[in-house]
Amino acid sequence: MIGLKSLPKEYLDWNERWGAPYGHVSARELSIKQRFASDDPGAFGPFAFQVCNHTRVFEYPWAYFAAELKPGMQTLDVGGGLGGLQYALAQEGVDVTNVDPEAKVTERTWSGFPSAAVPLTLDNHEQLNKVFGTAVRLVPEKVQESGLEPGTFDRAFCLSVIEHVSQDEARDMVAAVRNLLKPGGLLLLTIDLFLDVKPFGVLDTNVWGTNIDVHALVRESGMEMVEGDPTELHGFPEFDFDKVVARMPEYFMGYFSALSQALVLRKPVA
Repeated sequence: MIGLKSLPKEYLDWNERWGAPYGHVSARELSIKQRFASDDPGAFGPFAFQVCNHTRVFEYPWAYFAAELKPGMQTLDVGGGLGGLQYALAQEGVDVTNVDPEAKVTERTWSGFPSAAVPLTLDNHEQLNKVFGTAVRLVPEKVQESGLEPGTFDRAFCLSVIEHVSQDEARDMVAAVRNLLKPGGLLLLTIDLFLDVKPFGVLDTNVWGTNIDVHALVRESGMEMVEGDPTELHGFPEFDFDKVVARMPEYFMGYFSALSQALVLRKPVA
């Protein structure tokens, strides 16, 4: 499925509660660095410390409700950065591990220019843990090199991350997540669909990434797709280009001309 502009009330209420995806109203006049250095950063909410595309207005509440979380669940956030979802989930009693290799560097380089945000470091991540009274674990490695115990996680989130890597690395990341999930565990994925990249535009890739073959990713994952519309997922034989173009005014559009594909994969029980 592709995220729609028209959001259910429960999504709107969830965004309002947590200040997703940019932080509460009080944060709007300050840069992220100013929020981080303020006397009371917690007042801005957990989502005030990460630069994100506008599609997160849809992605965060969609992922939250699709996950059907319960307190005590072991949850993996792949590429979570300093994003607010990890801290929001932890405040609700979910045990969260964030796996993100960006913690090894001091500024983003994949996009070609320095980040406008506070960099993800172990110290900055721990400072937000203290601000929000949480205990999210940060592993500064790729998920396929994390060394985490296989079969220990009930849920995994990978939101707007996969499109930034190659098809091969995306496959390896999903395989690693499958290994880390418990039988019956869910992987919640959102994947940008760029409109300046083929089949919509003329580019093979842009500064942000590429249009991943979602069908190949699912086929090679060894997991079952339990939520997702093949007519709106790039690479599936059922992918309907004309339908997607015709519905473009209904879809939630990101700031850099991207739609948000959303799907849920489940690890087999047996």
